[in-house]
Amino acid sequence: MSIGNAIEFIKTVELDDSFRKALYKVKGGWDGLNLFLKQRDLSYSPLEFEDAFNHLHTQCQFEEQADRLHNVLNLIKLVISDKNQSYEKH
Repeated sequence: MSIGNAIEFIKTVELDDSFRKALYKVKGGWDGLNLFLKQRDLSYSPLEFEDAFNHLHTQCQFEEQADRLHNVLNLIKLVISDKNQSYEKH
């Protein structure tokens, strides 16, 4: 697990439509997301995701960049909400 994987994941979600569509289909809350990440060699912990998000957020020069980044966070929350879990609790 690594922050680098979390950064790569965030960037891939932003740029790759087919990856994002596959992510929409993930079931099983946090466990399903973990499986999705492991299958793609992108495992990371919630703390690593938070660190990656904060790092990328500080690099945003325009509001549109920050909006896209927050959209990724909202997508992750949607994916893991399958079991009414909060991303911050894991």
